[in-house]
Amino acid sequence: MPFFVAPGRVDAGRAKGLELLKKSEYNLLGRYNDDPARSTATGTRQVEPQHRNFGEWRVPGLRNVARTAPYMHNGSLATLRDVIRHYSGLNEQQLHADGEKILRRLNLSAGEADDLVVFLETLSPAGDR
Repeated sequence: MPFFVAPGRVDAGRAKGLELLKKSEYNLLGRYNDDPARSTATGTRQVEPQHRNFGEWRVPGLRNVARTAPYMHNGSLATLRDVIRHYSGLNEQQLHADGEKILRRLNLSAGEADDLVVFLETLSPAGDR
């Protein structure tokens, strides 16, 4: 998914989230942590936004995924089938993370795509589909 939200403007994604986490009085370093020694705050203490965090987003779990449309960080894909089509036909040349290949095209057949949609729908209660 493109990480430009407008011409010349990048969606900061995780980088912005990390900045907000560090500023929050409710993080594990804040006054509302019931551990006075802040020993549970190791992860928060070590979080530092880096240039590579641009274009990264927190990926939610799959429970109730059939109820959470639209999909992707920017809501650009309307259905689970659209998401599967997207990953099945990725242009791998456009994907990178500091030179590291992070995704690969799935190349699913129509039947495999159908099976995957059905499986993902089972992760939501039957009455919600």
